[in-house]
Amino acid sequence: MSSKRWSVTPAEHDFMVKHQAHITRAKLAAMLNAEFGLNLNTEQVRSYTKRMGLKRVIRTMINNGDELQWIAKHQANTPRGELTAKFNERFGKAISVTQMNGYCRRKGLWMDDLIRNRKPIGHISRHGKFLNIKISKSEWQSLHRYIWEKHHGKKVPDGFMIVFADGDVDNVDIDNLVCVRETISVTINHTNPANTDNPDLNKAIMLTESLNAMVRDYFKSQQTKSIKKDYHCERL
Repeated sequence: MSSKRWSVTPAEHDFMVKHQAHITRAKLAAMLNAEFGLNLNTEQVRSYTKRMGLKRVIRTMINNGDELQWIAKHQANTPRGELTAKFNERFGKAISVTQMNGYCRRKGLWMDDLIRNRKPIGHISRHGKFLNIKISKSEWQSLHRYIWEKHHGKKVPDGFMIVFADGDVDNVDIDNLVCVRETISVTINHTNPANTDNPDLNKAIMLTESLNAMVRDYFKSQQTKSIKKDYHCERL
């Protein structure tokens, strides 16, 4: 919304100077409208205060005495939302979670790691495209990779990846997970698309292309060895 200037009276200006520092521009506009019978929007008030150099003073209105002591005592083991609610109830204030976060940071008060990330081991949530599972206090793994490794009792070999036979990244049933060479990802997506309606056919395409890649790599390595051997004999 574009701002539209209005003819500010001295009384309106003095009112803004008096009240603007510790409230939002939306609240200031509402107060001006109620006090002077105006019909201002937030952008008009924001534009005027900016031109006049009237800046907000961000404060949490938390004193550094008993309130700080209470926060310091409870904050390490209490999530910020819960801490804020208890603080407001105890001291009769209306501090926001954002204000509480900022205040704690400025005072160097930090939550324990377990409280900061209280998701239990085994918790599953989406991270980007794939489902992930929490496998330790601070470590997550792709769920499809975790299930494949758990089922087969070994890590996915270097240079390999786990793909989905039916193309559904949420279907982590072990029968839908296929371990293939990373180098065939372009092949199975473009040259020989493994995206039919038949998951078994898709799996066959993936495994065939993966096997072909392994055979090509083998013959390429043998050819390289032969060239090196011939070069060595010539030098002798």
